[in-house]
Amino acid sequence: MPPEELQLIEDFLTFIENARTTRPGNDPLWEELLGFETHLVPVEDKPVKLAMYIQSWCQGFGVKIDPQAMRQLRDNMVKKGKVIPKPAEGEQPSKVYNKAMLSETVHQARSEKIA
Repeated sequence: MPPEELQLIEDFLTFIENARTTRPGNDPLWEELLGFETHLVPVEDKPVKLAMYIQSWCQGFGVKIDPQAMRQLRDNMVKKGKVIPKPAEGEQPSKVYNKAMLSETVHQARSEKIA
């Protein structure tokens, strides 16, 4: 089991991936994620700081991320043949869960939904 902050980041990324396929383009989440991207810029690029920011943002906008539900979603994604990114052998997870990855994931999801 990854440390708590890495688990929160992974759960948030799973939440975004799920939202891409289940929430319509006019869902207010997509506009709220613009603020997420904007306020992410000054956050220090460390897993603990990123997790704290995600947690704060989720609380501020009433987004509840249930770790058990996210784990189930990941299991279902794998069963459907989707690849869940994991660190390469010998690579530290904190190098996978960085600010650039978070920003790019949110930006891509928003772009798809509001286009």
